[in-house]
Amino acid sequence: MRLFSVSGLLVLTLMVPMMLVCGGRGSQRCRFPAIYNFGDSNSDTGGYNAALAEIPSPYGETFFKQPSGRASDGRLIIDFMAENLGLPYLSAYQDSIGTNFRHGASIATGGSCIQPACGYSPFNLAKQISQFIHCKARTTALYNQLWDNRESFPFSAV
Repeated sequence: MRLFSVSGLLVLTLMVPMMLVCGGRGSQRCRFPAIYNFGDSNSDTGGYNAALAEIPSPYGETFFKQPSGRASDGRLIIDFMAENLGLPYLSAYQDSIGTNFRHGASIATGGSCIQPACGYSPFNLAKQISQFIHCKARTTALYNQLWDNRESFPFSAV
């Protein structure tokens, strides 16, 4: 029996020291503008639900008051981390309709693993990193386009 998942261990390894250094909510020592989350169902905020199959109720209803696409009826560790850093909950990268990636995204997908073809999700770690690189390139291009057009409406002073 597996006691810890790979993503859970990675979260503990990377995030706990960061939170100890940065302090608690509202700390001015560390101001992270965004979180990008990789992993499996332990940190999936709706990627599996959006890309592969709908996760049925009651998942999410206890805290979010509606199905959230999470494989949990409440918040995930990544949700508590976002709260601690003063950021909104992460939207699933795979569910881009009506989402805001200004403060990051969750690329995690339930059933994922590090090696290709070892879980029941096609989104292994290499695929998740590829999605992140694609997201970063698209976001950078959009930002540059908006920056170049900042003198025109709606960015100009009216």
